[in-house]
Amino acid sequence: MTATATRRFRDFFSLESARGLGAACGDPAWLGELRLRGWRAFEAGLEASPRPAGTRWLKVAESWPDEALDPGPKLALPAALGLGLDGEWGPLSGAYTYGCESEGALLLDEEARRAGVLFLPLREALRSRPELLERHLFSRTAPEETLYTGLHAAYFGQGALIHIPKGVRLSRPLRLRGVHTGGHAGFFPHLLVLAGEGSSATVVEETRSAGEAPGLVSGVAELVLERGAQLNYISFQGLNQASGSLQRQSTVLAADARLYTLGIVAGGAWSTSFLGTRLDGGGGSADLLGLALGSGSRRIEIRTLQDHVGRSADSDALVKSILRGSSRFYFDGVVKIYRSGQNSNAFQSNPNLLLSGEARAESVPTLEIEADDVACKHAASIGGIDEEERFYLLSRGIPLRDTETIITEGFAAELGQRLPDANLQERFVAILKDLATGQS
Repeated sequence: MTATATRRFRDFFSLESARGLGAACGDPAWLGELRLRGWRAFEAGLEASPRPAGTRWLKVAESWPDEALDPGPKLALPAALGLGLDGEWGPLSGAYTYGCESEGALLLDEEARRAGVLFLPLREALRSRPELLERHLFSRTAPEETLYTGLHAAYFGQGALIHIPKGVRLSRPLRLRGVHTGGHAGFFPHLLVLAGEGSSATVVEETRSAGEAPGLVSGVAELVLERGAQLNYISFQGLNQASGSLQRQSTVLAADARLYTLGIVAGGAWSTSFLGTRLDGGGGSADLLGLALGSGSRRIEIRTLQDHVGRSADSDALVKSILRGSSRFYFDGVVKIYRSGQNSNAFQSNPNLLLSGEARAESVPTLEIEADDVACKHAASIGGIDEEERFYLLSRGIPLRDTETIITEGFAAELGQRLPDANLQERFVAILKDLATGQS
């Protein structure tokens, strides 16, 4: 073990280095104060008992600050991970790849540019659109929420601002890829999406590892939808097997806004994701979709919050897991309907498919209902492959080695079918096939 490897994760961070990052980013006074709030929250969390890791299941997340860590050498952003305006997602409106220190070119097509779409690296947005950031940055995710949101607030710098103006409807996705390029114990991407009134857009965000060195990726996505806006937000976590991931998504919907969100967790030694949605305005609707793919000894947690404030709003959370080896999955879903949220409909479902006798899943649904005129229900299931299904496939001449893949793809297919357009559905199927090939 090298001398570097004896350092604990927490030893890589200090108030002085957080302030140094702020100076390098050219922080205005309000942002410097926000970083200080984040550092104080992280420092206080380190001393708390039990430590506020933001999880109830993943004890490794709680102990991570004290784990020995060697983040390896700093790597260049791999050319193979760079994004263009065309690729497996088809033509894009915009694309941006960035690492811990370096970044690729941010691309925005002429149609989106003429429509007034803003797609900016976060550091550039701090210089050119500070009024948007001061109003919205960390307005949906407070630094004090968890130990790791505090650290994120102290050290974020990478990421992007997306602003879709009123009435603009993008027919092609905007795609981002954040890459942990090593040499750093943590990587803290932050995405802020502002969808103007009556606008429509699809945003695809990915997190990857450039090498095999461990690290923590603590990402935050804040999504703000104004009246009548529609946003499709797809996130994919594909880190190496030595890293940990904490992804926090917070969305606020105004009246008649529409959200489709799909989070896919396929990497990391452990991962915790929070999908929080607040339906502020009447008539809003949200689909919260999640897929956890566990193998080996991976630990995965997905937590959802359906927060109904406005009247006559609909929300539906569907989170599935497919588990192999001795992997573990924990689902924690909360539906909260305030007294002001009359005539709301909220549903929650968590089916889990166990492909090994050592795999485990746990589901904890919670309903907090203050209104008296609502429709709410939840369901969960945990089980293995139906042997009648397997026998049916075998009887049709399908080889035994292929039956598991077909059954698991069918189990996950409902998530893709809930996406709002054919291109997104096709991409979901392709992602599943790629992941199945990698795990077979």
